[in-house]
Amino acid sequence: MEEKFTQKEEHILKVALDVFLEKGLHGTKMQEIADRAGVNKAMLHYYFRSKERLYAMIFEKLFLKFMNAMADSFRPEQNFAATLRHFVGTFIDSMRENPRLPLFVARELSWGGATVQKIMHDLVEQKAVKSPQIMIDELRKAERRGEIRAGFSPIQFIFTLIGACVYPFVARPIAEALFPDLLDDWDTLIEQRKEAVFDLLYNGLKK
Repeated sequence: MEEKFTQKEEHILKVALDVFLEKGLHGTKMQEIADRAGVNKAMLHYYFRSKERLYAMIFEKLFLKFMNAMADSFRPEQNFAATLRHFVGTFIDSMRENPRLPLFVARELSWGGATVQKIMHDLVEQKAVKSPQIMIDELRKAERRGEIRAGFSPIQFIFTLIGACVYPFVARPIAEALFPDLLDDWDTLIEQRKEAVFDLLYNGLKK
């Protein structure tokens, strides 16, 4: 389960996240984290014991935040169109408020190291991660009501939905290099992204 941290620990976790994002787990040194956080290395080890444990705590904290943001964004509305529009808008806003969150989580999930796998296994076992079943249930209800076509895969739809919402934040450095003139106003682009994702997915499912 997610731990509670003191103000000092939260500061160290924030600084450590910056270093891990820059250099990865293996390229990060505890001394550099201590220096940037303004604490001595002994204190850092007192709080977190090892670099691996510190990294695991950061990943668990961010992974839970990411998964819960996704679950909390899904709220059944009067019809499927309203439900989908609310999810896309709320989830993209959550990612915009925490732009490094999807980048860190996606990178570590793609790496798939033993530390990440153990954390995910433990969170599932503890039922700390909110189930996406409510999303599948709502899709099936909309299908039975005749709002969307039958015969689609809910899992494939959820993969596409999450990917479409998250990708701009993960790929922003690449996009800025490829399309510098098109990304002058990032906030406007993200607002437009909400409607683009909704339009593409809803029109792909409706009868």
